[in-house]
Amino acid sequence: MRAALVLLPYAGVLIGLDVAAHYGSLTEAELPVQFYLASDRSFGEYLEYALTAAIAVMMLLIWRRERAVICLAQAVLFVWLTLDNWVELHETFGLTAGPFFPQIPGIPVEPSHLAEASLMLGVGAFWLVSLALAVRSIRGRALVFNLALAGCVFGAALFGVAVDLLVVWGEQGKVFHAILTFTEDAGEFAMIILAFLLTVGFFDLEYRQKRVGDRETAADCVLTSG
Repeated sequence: MRAALVLLPYAGVLIGLDVAAHYGSLTEAELPVQFYLASDRSFGEYLEYALTAAIAVMMLLIWRRERAVICLAQAVLFVWLTLDNWVELHETFGLTAGPFFPQIPGIPVEPSHLAEASLMLGVGAFWLVSLALAVRSIRGRALVFNLALAGCVFGAALFGVAVDLLVVWGEQGKVFHAILTFTEDAGEFAMIILAFLLTVGFFDLEYRQKRVGDRETAADCVLTSG
């Protein structure tokens, strides 16, 4: 709850700045590029780096304690997402591999964008296979949490890959293009925030339970020694 009270007002400000930046672009009153959610090194991007890195760290700590492979798979995914966001791995791949992708008739998307989408789909498929193999080894609260986190990742992928393709799909009017761009950026942003809040909640429950268990163990030891 405390994490949400701190994070959500700031996230609302960033979304408002993004709306203002898109409106400024449409009315030829350009605002600083840092106002856009998905611009490189923007305010929104820095927050996303922090959130995905924090999720990766929390999942690694849970994996270290529980040795649940699914937590390691989630941690690796969020490490990848942080690095990809920071150093633009899929954009670089798109520029490099784009010339090897043919222009598909009837699909008004540049080959570089198809290459980007193929990389992200490949990473997603590998993660899904890992998740499917690992999910059978957990039960109860851990299962519900990991499925919910997977849903957030799927939602982020829907905005980051599917809507991203719509953004670059052929010729578009300025207003329609701005709406699609905002939908992509804000949707992905919202999914990352939701994933962070879910992970914080699960992490807190796990470690609170661990502290209770440690106290009970210590109390049992005292009674036994007495």
